Amino acid sequence: MSNRIRFPRRSMILAAALLAGTTGALVSSATASTASAPPCGLSTLKGTYLFAGDGWSISGTGTVPLAFAGSEQFDGAGHLKGVSSTNFNGTPSSHNTFTGTYSVASDCSGTFNIGGTLHFDMYLDPNGDSFVYVQTDAGSVSATTEHRATRASVR
Repeated sequence: MSNRIRFPRRSMILAAALLAGTTGALVSSATASTASAPPCGLSTLKGTYLFAGDGWSISGTGTVPLAFAGSEQFDGAGHLKGVSSTNFNGTPSSHNTFTGTYSVASDCSGTFNIGGTLHFDMYLDPNGDSFVYVQTDAGSVSATTEHRATRASVR
């Protein structure tokens, strides 16, 4: 004797129809929200963002740890400025100011540089509340997430 549960054919057809309707609604909803999301641009990043991260600096066959934290202000027009503290292989450096530039494509990807010497690829949340980045300079390994703390513009 089998212990299988048997469902009437009518119940199975009804369940399949309900599932198909729910799946269709979910797909339509996801498509609608994707289609209505505005494209990203320079103004997507505007305000003060907080960050903290760590990584490695590589030279030849040696590696040394690094850590950093700070805040950046994006002006919504391609310029940034900030302050950070770092620790490079056990040597701390506090409250260092910096400036840089950034670009943002309509697909919410972009780049930024600090002082013309540090380079990063970034990927933004379409509403600009956060973004992630990875350093693209040879000899450095770091990635971080930044979160918007305020929407105030840079002066």
